[in-house]
Amino acid sequence: MMLNRFKAIYRIVILGLGLVFLLGITPVWAAKSLPEPNDRGNYMTKSDHLYWQVVDPDPNGLNCRMGNARIEEIWNPDHLGFPAISSWPAVTALKPDEVFRAQPSYGGFVITFDDQFLPWIFIKKKSDGTPANCFVRANSSLIKPIEEPTDHNVSTLPVEEPTDNNISSEPVEQPTDNNVSTPPVETAPQPNIDDTEPLIDL
Repeated sequence: MMLNRFKAIYRIVILGLGLVFLLGITPVWAAKSLPEPNDRGNYMTKSDHLYWQVVDPDPNGLNCRMGNARIEEIWNPDHLGFPAISSWPAVTALKPDEVFRAQPSYGGFVITFDDQFLPWIFIKKKSDGTPANCFVRANSSLIKPIEEPTDHNVSTLPVEEPTDNNISSEPVEQPTDNNVSTPPVETAPQPNIDDTEPLIDL
């Protein structure tokens, strides 16, 4: 009897510990979704989230800033101090609603803090594939995290369309076809090659 009671208690304890474990990691799974800003709108957590979208209402777009130093120097752990990104010039701008991919630093995180301890995100390339190599402010009034896009890569179609327009060089091939109308020159040897004439006419 004591052995059976001990087995029953053992099973209850194991089940209880399993439930506590599952309930304990569920919030971790839920928190892994998208980064959340703080009360000032800044994305301060060391996030590794890659995909973001511009929500800045400015019709001129969101400024993307960069200084004279290369990103390898800025992220170098031996580099002393924090970069003064807010004082750097805007080298390009991201369009309203543009989706971009953040570039992770050597530590695997996408947030870089400046000398005022404000968060920034480094962008290596814009959505159309052109180089950016600059920082945008990681604030909810300017950008927001999104799920990995599935059809935003279709935005590279405009780059392919000009290539398709070059295929319109078929008219250039047509004059070449007209030049093929030089069979009169070939008709000189035609008496010797009577069998090939119908093939050339076709």
